Amino acid sequence: MSAVIRSGSVAFQPRARLLKLIGAELISDDVVAIVELVKNAYDADASRVVISFRNVTAPGGTISIADDGTGMDLDTVLGVWMQPGATSKADGARRTSGRRRRVLGEKGVGRFAADKLGRHLDLVSRRAGTAAEIRATFDFDLFDTGAEMLSAIRSRWELVPATTIEPRGTVLTISGLRTAWTERMFRRLATRLARLCSPFRQLDDFVIRLESDEFPDYAGELAAGFLDQAPHSIEAAFDGEGTVQIRLGSDASSSQPWIDPRPLGCGPVRARIFAFDLETEALARIGPRLEVRAWLREWSGVSVYRDGFRIWPYGEPHDDWLRLDQRRVNNPVVRLSNNQVVAFVEITRDRNPELRDQTNREGLLHNDAFVDLRRFLHFVLEILESARQAIRHPGTLRDGSPARDEAASGRNGHGSMPGLAAAAGLLPRQAGSWSELAAAGQAATLASRAVLPVVDDLHAGLASLRQTLNGSGTASSRRLLDRLDEQVRDLGSRLQLVAAMHPQVRSSTRTIDVAAELRRIHELLRPLLEAAGVTMKVSVRGAPLLRVEVRPESFHHLVHILVRNSLDWLQGRRRRVVTIMARPRGDLCELIVADTGPGIPRRIASRVFEALFSSRDGGHGMGLAVARALVEAHRGQIAVIHDGRRPGAAFRILLPRKRARATVVER
Repeated sequence: MSAVIRSGSVAFQPRARLLKLIGAELISDDVVAIVELVKNAYDADASRVVISFRNVTAPGGTISIADDGTGMDLDTVLGVWMQPGATSKADGARRTSGRRRRVLGEKGVGRFAADKLGRHLDLVSRRAGTAAEIRATFDFDLFDTGAEMLSAIRSRWELVPATTIEPRGTVLTISGLRTAWTERMFRRLATRLARLCSPFRQLDDFVIRLESDEFPDYAGELAAGFLDQAPHSIEAAFDGEGTVQIRLGSDASSSQPWIDPRPLGCGPVRARIFAFDLETEALARIGPRLEVRAWLREWSGVSVYRDGFRIWPYGEPHDDWLRLDQRRVNNPVVRLSNNQVVAFVEITRDRNPELRDQTNREGLLHNDAFVDLRRFLHFVLEILESARQAIRHPGTLRDGSPARDEAASGRNGHGSMPGLAAAAGLLPRQAGSWSELAAAGQAATLASRAVLPVVDDLHAGLASLRQTLNGSGTASSRRLLDRLDEQVRDLGSRLQLVAAMHPQVRSSTRTIDVAAELRRIHELLRPLLEAAGVTMKVSVRGAPLLRVEVRPESFHHLVHILVRNSLDWLQGRRRRVVTIMARPRGDLCELIVADTGPGIPRRIASRVFEALFSSRDGGHGMGLAVARALVEAHRGQIAVIHDGRRPGAAFRILLPRKRARATVVER
C-alpha cells in the first residue's frame, strides 16, 4: 500500500455563470417564468396579483408583478432569496401557507424566472406589520461570466421607510427585457394564467389581473370563456380505494366499484372533461364561430392540477399526453381528438404521493402511478364518447356500425367498465356497444395488451443473455435460463389470447372450431382456476368437427363470463368443478356450462339476464346481461337449465352451426 503524501477536503466553488446555466434548464420560456412568479405570489398568501406590461413589443421593455402577500423582511431576502436553491417552503412546517394554501414552489426558482425575463430586477417588499420596506437591485448580466466566482458578484440592498407598498406585499420590476413580446405570447400567457387555478376550487381569494399598454384586449381579470356552453361533459371521481363516481352532463351522479382486477395506484383523482363538436353549425350554437375556434385552439387539451394549481405542460394545445389523436386514428367516428377536449384533472400532493414532478418541473414522472392515471382518464373518456355518440348518431353503435333493433330498443343488458351501469341506463341505444365493452373489461382480468411489448423485451433480453453466456456458466444456471425462456413464451401465448378480446381489435364473424377454441380458453383460464382450487372439464361430443360462425373474441368473452360467474359462486364450496360440454343439435351447436355451486332458484331464473339484477352481495348484475347480448348478437339463445340432474347452476347456449357441404345432419 502506497503512502499518502497529502490529504484534505475540498468544497465546490461555483462560478457566477452557474446561476444562469441552472436557470436556463429550469425555466423554458418567458411565459413559464411569469407563471412561476405568480405561483410565488400565491404561496405568499396574496389575494391579488397584477402583472403590468409596458413597451414590451420591442426588447428593453418593463414587466412588473405586484402582489399583496405577506412580503419579505431583510432576513428573508438575505437568507433565502440570496441563496439559490433555498426556499422557506420546503420544510414540513411550511407545506401550507398562513391561509392553509398548499404551497406550490419548493425549489426556489423565483430568481431564475426574473433572470429569464430581463437583465435587471428591482425588488421591493414589505413584511406585514412592519414600517420599513426592503429594496434590492440585481444586474443579472454580471453573472454571465466564467471568470468570477458566484460569491464575488455583489447586489445592493437597502432598508428604507415604507413608501411604495401599503400595507404589505412584494413588487418585482423587471427591465431590459430579453424578448420582444408578441400577441401570440400574450394570448398564451392569458390562457395559461386563466387555467392556472383548478376549476374544482373556487379561489375567490386569489385574483390574477393583466395590464398592458400595447395589448389592451388582454387586460383585466382572467376568465374561462365558453366552458359552460360545451355540448358534452362528464365529471368523474375515483376515491383511491375502489369506487368511481360518474356524472354525465347535468344528470344525477352514480357510484360504482372499479372492477378491473388491476387496481389504480395513482390515488384519488377527480376529472372534468368538456367535449366540443367542430362542425360549423355546432360551433355557431355556442358563439361566434371564429371566436370559438380561436378559444378552442388555446384551451384544448387535458390539464392536470395539484392542490388547486396547474402542472405544466399538461393541457397545452399540442401536448397530447393522453395520446388522444393516436387513439382517434383507430375509430375517427367515435373517438375524440385532443383539439375537441378541454379537460381538468385534480390531484393532491398528500393523497397522490407517487405522482411526482420531473426535475425540471415540466410534467410528472412516467412511473406506474402515471400509467394508472392515464388508464382512469381513458375509462372516463370511453363513457363520454359513448354518450356523445348516442346524441349525435342515435342509430349507431360505438364503432359507427348500424345498431340492431333489439340493441337500440334497450332489450339487451348493457354496461361497460366500472361506473358505466348508470350511464348505460341513460343511453339504451348503446346496448350493443357497451356489451362489448363490458365483456372486454371482464376478459381483461387475466392480462392486458399493454404487457405484450414487455414480454417482447423479455424475449430479447433472454436471447441477448444467452448469446453473452455463449454456453458458459453452470448447468443449473443454463437450466434456469431455459426455464425462464419457456415461462416467458408461455406468458406471451396467454397474452396473445387476451389481446384478441380487446374491443379495438374487432374481427369479423368467421367459422371457428369449437373444440379448439375451448382448449385455448381452458389453457387461458388455467392459472385462475388453479388459484381458486377449481377443476374445469371440457368435452365435445357427437361430431368429429363442430364449428360455429361467431367472432372469436365474442366466443371467448361469453365463456369467460360464465366461468367467472361460476367461480364467484364456488367460493367456500367443498366440491368445486366447472363443466363445459359442446355437441351438435341439428343446425345448432349446443354449449352447456355448469358448476357445482348452490344453483339458481327457479323463482329468479327468468331475471338473471336482466341488467343490474344480482342475487349476490356485492354483485354488479352485468355479467349475464352481457352474455345474453353477445349470444343474441350472433343469432343465438341462452337460458338457465332446470332438469334436476345438475346440482348447481347450468346454462344452455345455442349458436348457429357451420357445416361443410358433405356434412350429414345428426339426429
